[in-house]
Amino acid sequence: MKSKSGFILILGTTLALGMFPMASAFAQDSAAGQEMHQSGQDLKDAGSATADSAKHAYRGTADEMKDATLTSKVKEKLLADSKVRPYSIHVESDQGKVTIDGTVDSPTTAKYVESVVASVDGVATVDNKLTWPTS
Repeated sequence: MKSKSGFILILGTTLALGMFPMASAFAQDSAAGQEMHQSGQDLKDAGSATADSAKHAYRGTADEMKDATLTSKVKEKLLADSKVRPYSIHVESDQGKVTIDGTVDSPTTAKYVESVVASVDGVATVDNKLTWPTS
C-alpha cells in the first residue's frame, strides 16, 4: 500500500507541477497574444488613417489644380479682351467661385469685366471686388 500511495503522491505532484507552469505559460501567451492582437489592430488603424490622409491629400491637390487651371483660363480670357487688358485685375479661384479684384475706370467696366469672367467655362459664381474712382 505504501508503494501505491507513494506512486499516487509522485503522480499527483508531477501532474500538479506539470500543469501549473503550463497554465502560467498559457496565461502569458494569452496576455502576449492580446498585446500582439492590439498592436496589429493599431497598425491596421494607422494604415487606414494613412490611406484616408492620402485620399484627402490627393483630393486637395486635385482641387488646387482645378482652381489654378480655372484662374489661368480666366486670366487668359481677360488678357485677350482689348477692353479689359489695360487694367490690372487680380484673379483667384476656389471650386468654381472666382474673385476679381483691382481698379477699373467705371462701374460699367466693372460689370463688363464680371461678364467676361462669368463667360469662362467652369466659373460658377463671380465675386466682383473691382473698384473705380468716385470723383
